[in-house]
Amino acid sequence: MLTVVGVGPGSESYLTPLARQVIDEAEVIVAGERLLEAFAGEGKSTFVIKNNLEDVVNFIKKNLKEKKVAVLASGDPGMYGILNFLLRHFSPEQMEVIPGISSVQLACARLRISWHDAVITSVHGREIKGLVDLVRNHDKVITLTDYRLTPAVVAQELIVAGVVGKKVWVCQNLSYSNEFVREFSLESLAKSPGYPGSVMVIVNYEHKVGGPDE
Repeated sequence: MLTVVGVGPGSESYLTPLARQVIDEAEVIVAGERLLEAFAGEGKSTFVIKNNLEDVVNFIKKNLKEKKVAVLASGDPGMYGILNFLLRHFSPEQMEVIPGISSVQLACARLRISWHDAVITSVHGREIKGLVDLVRNHDKVITLTDYRLTPAVVAQELIVAGVVGKKVWVCQNLSYSNEFVREFSLESLAKSPGYPGSVMVIVNYEHKVGGPDE
């Protein structure tokens, strides 16, 4: 059985007991280097996910017949995670999925807002125009950012597109000791250092958001 494990936003305090149990019982752990260092422990066979997804599939297939294999995913595997990729190579019957707390969930918890009414998206591997259209047409948009389309770049593009009446919360390094959560206007964010890899919560000005200092 291949188990895909959501390990949460980063800190082990957000790892669920079931996820910890599955990781402890696994004989083979597949994950990015940061997650392996944080969660894999000792005495297990490991494989590092980099830009080598074909090799990842081959490694899993090689070990799956005789060993318990766990693939670790940051946040929740189904929230723009590795699950979709794995489903292209393994049947659902071969898998068990252990959900985790996503960075989107934690960002909303920090801001004390609901997320059932938000449009949730990601800029990773996508064109910015799609996000601009979503922000223009919806009251609440939450997006994952990366090192190419940082929150600062997103803000710049929204301004160029003529989007107005929005305020933005940037949530970076959630669950870690250097966690950063701050409100910006589009104009101030556009001039900021960037904050790559953050969660952006973009809402209309009249939308009430209870930030961490309120």
